[in-house]
Amino acid sequence: CIRDRDGCVSDNQRLSGIANPNGESIQRGPLREQVRSQLRQLILSNRLHPGQPIVIDRLARELGVSHTPVREALAMLQHDGLVRTRPYGNPWVAEIEPLDVREAYEARCVLEGWAVRRAALILSDAVLDKIGAALERARQEVAQSDGSPSPYEAHLQADIALHSLILDSVDNRLFERLVRLVNNQSIRIRSLVESIAPADQVLLIIDEHSAILQALSTRDPDLSQERLIVHLKGGMERTLKAIEALRIRGQ
Repeated sequence: CIRDRDGCVSDNQRLSGIANPNGESIQRGPLREQVRSQLRQLILSNRLHPGQPIVIDRLARELGVSHTPVREALAMLQHDGLVRTRPYGNPWVAEIEPLDVREAYEARCVLEGWAVRRAALILSDAVLDKIGAALERARQEVAQSDGSPSPYEAHLQADIALHSLILDSVDNRLFERLVRLVNNQSIRIRSLVESIAPADQVLLIIDEHSAILQALSTRDPDLSQERLIVHLKGGMERTLKAIEALRIRGQ
């Protein structure tokens, strides 16, 4: 059956209700796209965790669709690098390996390193102020915590908002497609690792984000790029250590 971290999804808890807080069934657009969207969200948020099997029969029943759109959606997710398949047996959620982490962060350094230079020249003070406010909320969230590993929601939102703002400053359709491909890996890597990060590490990340924001505010492309690359390289090292810790814990 399709499982989340707490076990099987019950018959009255349809997968569409998990992915959609309003509990709406799949009704609009190509079925394969609807199935793909819901599964993708569950994978990126790690509610379907790395290595977890996906049983097509059960998934089709829970969504109220035939096997065909489910198989088509899984094929699309395989192309995205989120699902693995074998000739016989169930597909499963792609594991996160050290090589995946390195490749994702190296690609981010190239894409975001280029984008941040443009962002430094075009982002308005009002937009940057909003990011600054989000970072302050993240800092307050950590200050009010007990310091233990926790899914710091305000921090995760500020993290995604800052990096999305940088990437969205580039008006280039090919660039956007490349970003979507890289984000399939980077978002779930970040959400998996940052959900178990201790408070002091989260504060370090917030400080790095604040340094990037300060460089953007001075309209300095070189400094913005330098600080972004330092942040991403630090993120890669933190992530590799966290992935190894998770591997040891799971043995």
